[in-house]
Amino acid sequence: MMIELRRYSNFSQFKQDVLPFLEQHEGENNLPLGVIMNMKPGQKPLYMGTVNKDGELALVLLQTHPSQLILSKSLPFAAEDIEEIAKKLYESYPNIPGMIGEKWLATALAERIAGLQHRRVHVQMKQRIYVLQQVKKPASQRGVLRPAQMSDMAMLCQWFVRFCEDVRLPESAEKATQAVQEAIANQQIYVWTIGGEPVSMARWARPTKTNVTINWVYTPPEKRKNGYASDCVAALTQQLLDSGYKTVSLYTDLDNPTSNKIYTEIGYEPVMDSMLLQFVKEEVT
Repeated sequence: MMIELRRYSNFSQFKQDVLPFLEQHEGENNLPLGVIMNMKPGQKPLYMGTVNKDGELALVLLQTHPSQLILSKSLPFAAEDIEEIAKKLYESYPNIPGMIGEKWLATALAERIAGLQHRRVHVQMKQRIYVLQQVKKPASQRGVLRPAQMSDMAMLCQWFVRFCEDVRLPESAEKATQAVQEAIANQQIYVWTIGGEPVSMARWARPTKTNVTINWVYTPPEKRKNGYASDCVAALTQQLLDSGYKTVSLYTDLDNPTSNKIYTEIGYEPVMDSMLLQFVKEEVT
């Protein structure tokens, strides 16, 4: 068995080499694929790499976020393959801060890399990736979905900061403002309104050839338990399908049974379990 790790410095070459592989599983790879296809001019990933097994592309590695390396859906690997990948990856990139990827691979690889780094693995989030082709439970008729406007800015910034806290990925107010402003300008954020009042939000992101992702789903605590998030996501999902996407995908936190139940009812089907892992210093006892 031949395992070969290739690290790239040229983004165009990397993109050309990995897109056909990633597009074989567009829903499962919505994160790496969406990031690659929506990179802004002049932006360059922190890490780009591929793993070949016996001369065949088997895994794509990409990092743009400071705290995690993204692992694509991969071809099957034996335990000795993972041992070899961990060793080569550690040599190429000793200070990997964390990783996100398919549960079995991310867990096995992280454990071996943590051993080499003399660190331990901290599970930040257990996730599930869902993909939908058809809305089963449409939004109710009691509300209206509309694109967010600049007049919603202050409210949405607060909601986004709270959303980030809920998913345990805190953002500074400054970064939140920038992200929300950009999303409103690109008409990516939508709000579900009841009698004209916004009660829930969702954003579409990372469009790829036939798939688009929904994220930033948030309802303020005082408005919860009314089905507003479900209506908001169902309406936005339908709108995205109507605009020409064949599938819509999303990530959920497996520790939040409510959201997983909501999405399944709308018509989302689980395609892959994912783990968000960080490497942390061993505590000296």
